[in-house]
Amino acid sequence: MLDQLLPLIAGLGLFMLGMKLLEDAVGALAGLPLRRFLRTHASTPSRGLVIGAAATAVLQSSTLVSLLVLAFVGAGIMQLSGAVGVIMGANLGTTLTTWLVASLGFKLDLAAPAMAFIGVGGVGFALLRRASRVRDVAGLLLGIGLLLYGLDLMKSGVEDWAAGFDVVPFAGWSLVMMALLGMAVTGAIQSSTAAMMIALGAVHGGLVDLPSAAAFAAGTGVGTTFTALLGALGGSADKKRVAATHLGFNLFKAVLALLLLYPLLALLARVPGLEDPLLRLAAFHTTTNLLGIALVLPFAGRLALWLGRHFRSDGGHINHYLQAAGDEVPEAGLEAVRREVARALGMTIAMNRETLRVPVDPDSAWSDPGEVRGRNARRDFDERYRRLKRLEGEIVEYVARLQLQEVTPSVGSGLSAQLDAMRMAVSSAKALKDIRSNLVELRLALRAPVDARLEEFEASAAALYRDIDRLGPEQPEPVLVEAVSALRSRVRETRDGALTRLYREASRESIDEETLSTLLNVNRAIYLSAQSLLRALGRHLLAPEIAGVVEDAVAD
Repeated sequence: MLDQLLPLIAGLGLFMLGMKLLEDAVGALAGLPLRRFLRTHASTPSRGLVIGAAATAVLQSSTLVSLLVLAFVGAGIMQLSGAVGVIMGANLGTTLTTWLVASLGFKLDLAAPAMAFIGVGGVGFALLRRASRVRDVAGLLLGIGLLLYGLDLMKSGVEDWAAGFDVVPFAGWSLVMMALLGMAVTGAIQSSTAAMMIALGAVHGGLVDLPSAAAFAAGTGVGTTFTALLGALGGSADKKRVAATHLGFNLFKAVLALLLLYPLLALLARVPGLEDPLLRLAAFHTTTNLLGIALVLPFAGRLALWLGRHFRSDGGHINHYLQAAGDEVPEAGLEAVRREVARALGMTIAMNRETLRVPVDPDSAWSDPGEVRGRNARRDFDERYRRLKRLEGEIVEYVARLQLQEVTPSVGSGLSAQLDAMRMAVSSAKALKDIRSNLVELRLALRAPVDARLEEFEASAAALYRDIDRLGPEQPEPVLVEAVSALRSRVRETRDGALTRLYREASRESIDEETLSTLLNVNRAIYLSAQSLLRALGRHLLAPEIAGVVEDAVAD
């Protein structure tokens, strides 16, 4: 019995290895464009459905597509309603291989073409330079060859095994038991495609009847959700929402398939061209996916709202996007970091305004998301500064994890630029934090020359922050370059003008030495804070190479 079973096991192993090589090769050849397309076009459930089906048909891995969706939803660059559509489309996309194998795989001699693919692909994969596109093409050919050869071994192994296999012990298994078996097998091997190959092989070899195989197929979709569920355990609310969508849809689809199993198989038996039970199994698998999509898609928007109400963030982290994005997809990670740095800039600007008594503009592009708590109670300044520092630490740790992945040069330079922006934002807040006590002392002095200088500081700061309020990512890059450069030059001129007036006051002896020293320190801190903030905005808003040119052109 074992000798008859070994070809089946070896065939399954080669098939899964071929699928893995195929997935890696397609991901390397089309990964970045595919990720960009997925994140920019899956904006609605219907569009997400089409894109999810196409992406999974290309990658042949609904698990990989699900992980991409987890990352993009977590980073805030894909709406949950669009993600629901992608998840449903991913289930549909996996049926393509089932159709190909059912129509051709068990009818053709696959050994000869498989050996040709393995020969050409294997030689190229072994000899060519790593990280080259030609080697990725060789990996693609090798993956196809192993997949075909594994399928051929499975076909012959099932035929030999079936000849001496006693089906009596399994004759009494219910459809629910077969669905649970399909779920368990798929969860163990983490490939619904490979599980469907087992079902097709079992039907082809006469090991099980068509209804039992159809019930087995119904359970395979639920088995694919295990990876997403494990990834969501202890994760962010966004990850839990996507995982719940993945599990819920597949459970609903499995129950629907079991309820409609006999009537649907009877209906498909009357369809011309589906006389072969393998084709009917493929048709059953596809039809149940389509029925599930047709019933759930109209309610995708409401489902997203319901998930948003029932999965809340635990509040253990300062960041909103990093935990949700994960570190599996560097492009999504960069977008998450950008959003967190934008939050940090809003926190810095709000604290600086408070220190310098600059009124908050309700229409500002930069707001502090944590400035108000409870019943309009303002957080203590020191607590807000500690939150800013904690956020900086979380971003640094996240970027360190992200850079362990294989990132493109553009993603790497983007991450470095955002880290610079974060560091400069903290420097800006710290510069003013250090003079808060000095400002309190000067305001309590109640001396006209000192009050005049303080009013000048506050007036120039108010003008600066009004202009900062108008800076935003929606503006063209040339406009931002000119605005940031002009503001940095103006800040320097303001500092020099304040120094001139302070020294003039000192020469008139209207300000004593100790007060003069304090005012000079305040003037310097305000200048350093403003320059750090403007540099942070430049690093955050501009492309890294453009921000570097601005840095070189404008001296501190």
